[in-house]
Amino acid sequence: MRASSVAYETAVPVAASTSAWRLVGAHGTSAVSVKEVAAAAQVSRRLVYFHCRNRAGLLLAMARHQDHLSGFRSRVAATRELPSVDGFVALIREWCGYLPELLPVARALEASLITGDEGGGAALQDRMDDLREAFRIALERVDEDARLAPGWSVGTAADWATARVQPGAWAHLVGMRGWSPADFTERTVRSLLAELVID
Repeated sequence: MRASSVAYETAVPVAASTSAWRLVGAHGTSAVSVKEVAAAAQVSRRLVYFHCRNRAGLLLAMARHQDHLSGFRSRVAATRELPSVDGFVALIREWCGYLPELLPVARALEASLITGDEGGGAALQDRMDDLREAFRIALERVDEDARLAPGWSVGTAADWATARVQPGAWAHLVGMRGWSPADFTERTVRSLLAELVID
């Protein structure tokens, strides 16, 4: 296979994921098909199906690609180089800082979960599972330093932290109640530290 062909086929998942992100953010998941994404990305449907298998796979690839493209994955990894409690706080701050960027698509994926759209629901579940795993790793380090509050296991603490920073919470408090993003972040940090970490 020629180098130009390899480069083209490698670029297909990136182009499709980027186009899907824009379309979902603008129109929601129900309006997005493989055909529309392929047209927006200027690639063939056959190649989108080859790389993503189906619409659900495309939405999943879209969500994972955005985490990488935004630098969020790298920033999460960097929090693990900090002392345990500082790393936990940094993870909360990184996620809260990322929420405004991903909110339109996250809300569309939430809506698709409610309406039974398997593709959007699977993509949302995958991203929340990754977030929960990031919190589990952070809180496991806190526990290893004997700083996890009594009454919490690493697993239940990770569940709680993940639930407290769902996109819907940010949308409600910042979007509907008028909190500033900074206030949402600071109150979330203080609350989770008070509940989950001992001095």
